[in-house]
Amino acid sequence: MKNKKNFLIVGAIILIAGLLYFLSYDTNEGKTYASKQNLCIQFAQSYLGTIPKVEPDFNDKKWQMAVDVETDLYNMCLLNLNKEALKNYKPTALEKYKTN
Repeated sequence: MKNKKNFLIVGAIILIAGLLYFLSYDTNEGKTYASKQNLCIQFAQSYLGTIPKVEPDFNDKKWQMAVDVETDLYNMCLLNLNKEALKNYKPTALEKYKTN
């Protein structure tokens, strides 16, 4: 009887540890956010965290470009989903690259 009780306690500890591990290392796939703004912030931060890892020859100039892309991604993410908002959206952070 004592072995059975110990086995249940150890099993419960392992189960709780596994649950904590899963929650700590969740990839957030399929995650929903409390607000649209929180979603857009996470999206923008994820973009800026990923680009330096995947962009060849990443440097200060490319970092500034990434920040500009991130700015417009964030602003676009916040748009209302209607034709008027989408029609009037201008990617302001990227405008400076059209003249060069």
